[in-house]
Amino acid sequence: MIQNLRQLDLNLLLVFDALMQEQNLSRAAKRLHMSQPAVSNALARLRQQLGEPLFQRTARGMVPTPQAQALYGPVRQALHLLQVGLGPQATFDPQAEHVFRLSMNDYAQTRLLPGLLARLQEQAPRVVLSVSPDDADSLPKRLERGELDLALDYLHFDNADLRYQSLMEEQLVVIGRAGHLAFDGGLTRKGYEDSAHVSLLTRANRGSPLEIVLGSSRIRRRVQVYVPHFLTIPAIVAQSDLLGTVPRPMAEHFARLYALQISALPVEMPGVQVSLIWHKQQELAVGLRWLREQITQVAALI
Repeated sequence: MIQNLRQLDLNLLLVFDALMQEQNLSRAAKRLHMSQPAVSNALARLRQQLGEPLFQRTARGMVPTPQAQALYGPVRQALHLLQVGLGPQATFDPQAEHVFRLSMNDYAQTRLLPGLLARLQEQAPRVVLSVSPDDADSLPKRLERGELDLALDYLHFDNADLRYQSLMEEQLVVIGRAGHLAFDGGLTRKGYEDSAHVSLLTRANRGSPLEIVLGSSRIRRRVQVYVPHFLTIPAIVAQSDLLGTVPRPMAEHFARLYALQISALPVEMPGVQVSLIWHKQQELAVGLRWLREQITQVAALI
């Protein structure tokens, strides 16, 4: 790697950033409004100045080397800080083209996106949302690298660089098929423990808020199947003797479709706090602040 920053053409970092995001010369050139030969030449100069290959050409495109992966985080942070410090930050024009990259699970997408998109179509028709799954293991790093602008999640990460804003509180309830014997006379702790369950996969090597409460109450749950998505749980429950534990709005919606029974948990549990999460380097980004306000207002109406 380079020893003296004065030897480096900082403009080449913009090319590096585009290539890391696109991993394709043609798409990177289009992103930068440059010709493909100009991008290829810039990459060659950057490789020479850094003394690293950075990318390998494969059938899948430009694959970053481990050295490029290690360099990407600091470069993304530096470019963002320069953009915030030097760029116009006074106002955000919702009528302009802009892409926001969000992370949320399938339930949050179903609950929030319809109202949010209706609001954007009215107020910001050229704003585009790119929504990805809630991969908890990579979420802090993706926020740090600028690959994500915003996340919606109930997890709290041990990372001082992340910022949180409380969005909503979800109460968990138990669902079961019509006629399930565990609901006769009301769902008891014994009925809950004796039944088999469908549950979400563990995320980021941590138990869910439900698992934490059940563990502290010494309630044992026999899980027969783990699934990656909330929205598959009601269909599984409706056609089996499994119980599922889901947010109440979701339970009430699918109870009408599948004739499900709903019960409170057989243990006292506070609502699950869902938050907006972003990296501190985005604190001054007026566009992201505007989006957080839109999401907050939509969440208040549902």
